[in-house]
Amino acid sequence: MKNENISTTTLLLAFNILLVLLGLLMINKRIVNSDEQSDSLKTKINQIENQLDVLIDDSKTAKKQVIVANEDFIQLSNSMAVNDKILKNLNSEIKGAVKEIKEVKNMTELQNRKLYISE
Repeated sequence: MKNENISTTTLLLAFNILLVLLGLLMINKRIVNSDEQSDSLKTKINQIENQLDVLIDDSKTAKKQVIVANEDFIQLSNSMAVNDKILKNLNSEIKGAVKEIKEVKNMTELQNRKLYISE
């Protein structure tokens, strides 16, 4: 009976060792798969980080261009305001000159009439 117990115990012990080895092999396979997935994920993360860096650089460049364009627009707006003032002053001066020319014309016509009458 002792031999039967020993052989049964040995058989059960061998079976348990076999189960533990199978479990360890399965765990190792999952770890290897997880490592591969982790490497793939790291690669994708690096690609995304690179794309983000490019986008950030592009946005900084675009921001600088917008600032320059805004400054140019402000200068243009200021120039237009100055030109508008100049044109208003010029328009007033032209109106004044036209008024003076009309007065001179009227005076000339009046003098011509006086001369015509006096002759």
